[in-house]
Amino acid sequence: MKIFLMKKNLTRGLPLMIFFVGLLFVSSNNSLSAEVVTKNSCPYVWSRNLKVGMVGEDVFKLQQFLNLDSETAVALSGAGSVGNEVKSYGSRTVLAVKKFQEKYKNDVLIPAGITTASGFVGSLTRAKLNSLCGISTVGLSLPVNIKQPSSVENFQNVSILNTLTVTVPDQPAKTLAPQNAGWVPFTSVTLTAGDVDVVVKSVAIERTGFGADGAFYSIVLADQDENQLGLSRSLRSDHKVELGDSFVIPAKTSKTITVMANMNSDLSNFNGQMPTFQINSINTDAKILGTFPIRGTYQTVNSSLVIGTAYATLSQYDPGISTNKYINDKGVRFSGVRFSADSKEDLEFSAIVWNQVGSASNNDFTNISTVVNGVSYPVTVEGKKFTSVFDPPIFILKGNSIDVYVQGDFTATGSNRTVEFDIQKSEGISLLGKTFGYYVLVLPNSSTATSGHSVFITSDGSTSGSEGTPFFSGSIVTVNSGTFSTIEKR
Repeated sequence: MKIFLMKKNLTRGLPLMIFFVGLLFVSSNNSLSAEVVTKNSCPYVWSRNLKVGMVGEDVFKLQQFLNLDSETAVALSGAGSVGNEVKSYGSRTVLAVKKFQEKYKNDVLIPAGITTASGFVGSLTRAKLNSLCGISTVGLSLPVNIKQPSSVENFQNVSILNTLTVTVPDQPAKTLAPQNAGWVPFTSVTLTAGDVDVVVKSVAIERTGFGADGAFYSIVLADQDENQLGLSRSLRSDHKVELGDSFVIPAKTSKTITVMANMNSDLSNFNGQMPTFQINSINTDAKILGTFPIRGTYQTVNSSLVIGTAYATLSQYDPGISTNKYINDKGVRFSGVRFSADSKEDLEFSAIVWNQVGSASNNDFTNISTVVNGVSYPVTVEGKKFTSVFDPPIFILKGNSIDVYVQGDFTATGSNRTVEFDIQKSEGISLLGKTFGYYVLVLPNSSTATSGHSVFITSDGSTSGSEGTPFFSGSIVTVNSGTFSTIEKR
C-alpha cells in the first residue's frame, strides 16, 4: 500500500550545543514543527498489535527501535532513517518488521508454527520487542516540547465531575481510497473521561470536501485497538450519519476513535476526488470540554488500483437445515461458512464476529469456539456477540479457501429453546490484503436469498444484490430434553 506523507515546512534554526553532542534543530516561527530529533526509543512497552495504515506514537517508537540495528533498519538514509521516523505504519516499516521477525524467528515465528515473516506486529513480536527494549539504550535523551496545531481547546489538566474532554490526535496518514477497500481511515479524535465513567451514545459525522457520497458503501467507527463500535451505516441525503452503539469510557481514561469508510465496488465516477469526514458532535450526558467540528485527512478516491476480494459460500460443516439436539450434547456445529481469496492477493484472516439470535441464553451452552480448518480458537463473549481473534492471523493464499464454523456444548438447561449463530455484517469478518494493505470486501458467491437460514441475505436474493441484515443467517438448532428407554424391573 502506498502511503503519501505530508512533509512539513522547515527552516534552519540555531545550533544547540549539549554536553559532547551538537544537534541542529530546524525551526519555524521559533517553534519545532516536526519530530525529527534523535531520542532514545527504550525503555518502551508496545501494548497493541500494529499493521499497515496504523498511526501513533508506538509506530514512531517502533521505527526508532528498528533503526538501532542496521539489520532491521527502516532505512539507512532519507525517509524512515534515523531522525526521520514518522508515526505512520507504511511499506518500509513492514519490510523492517519482517527483517526483525526473521532475525528473531526462534522467538517470533517458530512458536506460532509459521515460517514466513508477515510484517504484522502481533503478540509474539511485541513480546520480543518489549524484552529487548526493557533497558534504555546508550545515548542522550533530549526532552522537547512540540506544540501541535489543534482545532480543539486543550483541557488535559482539567478534572471536573462528569466531563468528556475532546482532543485532536495525529490524523490518519494520507493514502488512496480504492474501490472495494474496507476500513479506510479518515478522522480520529481522543475522548477522555473526567472523575466518573462517561457513556458515549453516538457520534455525529458529516462527509465534507471535494467528493460525493456515492463513493462510500458505509461508514463505521473503530477504537485504537481496531474494535468496531456499533454497526456501519450509510450516509443520508444530507451527507450526515450518527455512528456507534453506546460505549463507556472509564473515569480518568482515554479512548481514541477513528471514522472509517468502506468504499463502493465501482468508483469510476468519483476517481480523483478528495473527500474527508468531520465530527460535528458527541452525544453524551457528560459536559463536553472541546470544540467542533473536527476534520480529518482528505483521502484520494481511486478507481484504477485493483485490490483483492473475498468470496463467501456455505461451508460443508454448516448443518444446512434446522436440526434437533439434546441437552448435554457435545461438539454441536451451529453455523459454517467458507471464505475464498480471489486471484489478486493473499489475505490475512484476523477476526470473526458471530451473533447468537436464538431464544437460548448464554447459560444454555458452553465451550463455544470458532474452528478454522480443523483448529479451534476461543471466543470472547459480550452479550449475544461472540468474537474470535486470530493472532497471528490465518493466511489464505490467493485462489485458496478456508472453512470456518462455530461449535459448542449444550448444558443441562435450555430445553425447547433455539440457537442460531448469524454473522450480522460482513465487516465482522476481518480480511486484510497482503499486497496492498487494505481490508477487503467479503461478497456472497452462492446460497443467497432474501430470507431463510443457512443463506446469505441480499436485497434481491441474488449474488449481485445489496448486502442484507444479517449478512449470513445461520441454521436453527433446537434443544430438546433427553429421552429415556424403558427401565426393566428385575
